[in-house]
Amino acid sequence: MMKKAFKVLTMCLLVAFMSSCQTQTQEQKVISKMQALAERVENNKDTYSDAEWDKVINEFNALQQQAKECEFSKEQLKDLAKVEAELTAAIAKQGAKRVGSDIKDAIDEGKEVLNGVIDGIKEGIGGGEEATEK
Repeated sequence: MMKKAFKVLTMCLLVAFMSSCQTQTQEQKVISKMQALAERVENNKDTYSDAEWDKVINEFNALQQQAKECEFSKEQLKDLAKVEAELTAAIAKQGAKRVGSDIKDAIDEGKEVLNGVIDGIKEGIGGGEEATEK
């Protein structure tokens, strides 16, 4: 009786081990990679440099290209859409920050130029008055 129970237990463990070692399909790999990217972005988005964001965008684009070659089930499509939405939102938010920063820098530079022009006009007006008074 003990030998039979041992054989059954061994068989169950063998089946469980084999099923856990199944290879992922291409569709599962794409979704897993995209989920890993989304997790990395969520954990590091506040510390990424512009160059790192460019790498994220390139990796996301490559994964989307791979996804086009897959045939997803309805459930996989839901998972893929969810993670793509998360990544798209994070990338768009970062893009808006970049644009906002660029606009702020341009405004600051414009203010400096304008202040220089105004100072030059004031000096020109002041210089003209001094010449007229003499």
